[in-house]
Amino acid sequence: MSVFEVDCDGFGRLRFPGGLPNENHDLLVRANGLVHDHRHAPDVLVFFDSRGISAQYEGSLAHRVVQHLDKQNQRYVLVCRPLDLTTWATLLNFLVANALEPRHIVTNMGFVDFTPKKQSILEDAIRQVETRLGSGIAGSRFVERYAASGGEEIPLFSMTYGEEYRQSIEAVAAATPLLVVNTPQVSPDIRVPRQRPAAFFEALGLTKRFNQSIRGADVVDLPDFDERLTYDAVHYTNAGNQLIFEKIQTHL
Repeated sequence: MSVFEVDCDGFGRLRFPGGLPNENHDLLVRANGLVHDHRHAPDVLVFFDSRGISAQYEGSLAHRVVQHLDKQNQRYVLVCRPLDLTTWATLLNFLVANALEPRHIVTNMGFVDFTPKKQSILEDAIRQVETRLGSGIAGSRFVERYAASGGEEIPLFSMTYGEEYRQSIEAVAAATPLLVVNTPQVSPDIRVPRQRPAAFFEALGLTKRFNQSIRGADVVDLPDFDERLTYDAVHYTNAGNQLIFEKIQTHL
């Protein structure tokens, strides 16, 4: 089993098993220095995928959340997109691998679990599920052939999950207050530089409904996002980050 490790200043070395490491600008692990004497029990674990940072850290959702936690004198660990595919399974494996028992968890997981991917990429996400839950819990299904910019048709697949996957998340929610920032719906007519396949917009709805079904979680739903709030139908503009932060601020 592959394990990606990274140093987190003020906290120590963090382990991420089961997936390929993210080597892009949106990889970030950070603690606010108050965690050192509470290695396994920070007040808040903030665990985001790439949308936590979007184009840059300053003004991002992650930045706004930890600034708020600093003002509240909350001990936090911030993790943004540690693995190339950062999913619910990434969070579940991370908690176990680091024996971490935060008092609260704030996350936006779910988006990467359902969006369509090439089969070779999807296999990485399946391996993450199998790391903790075993084989047969996650699989894939064909969703569409997508015409890439060069004219090549690429078959796209989506993840499928057994009930055990949801139950493993609900077990975390039963033990630890779990705040889930849900994925906003985006119209297929949105005008963005990179065209998204039809299955992408269907996956947004799948993500939203899956997160809403997690018993015990505090799920914050968002309004539909347009060009003012997202610049590529995935990541958020400053206005989008501000809207989300205002929605979740009272939950932090």
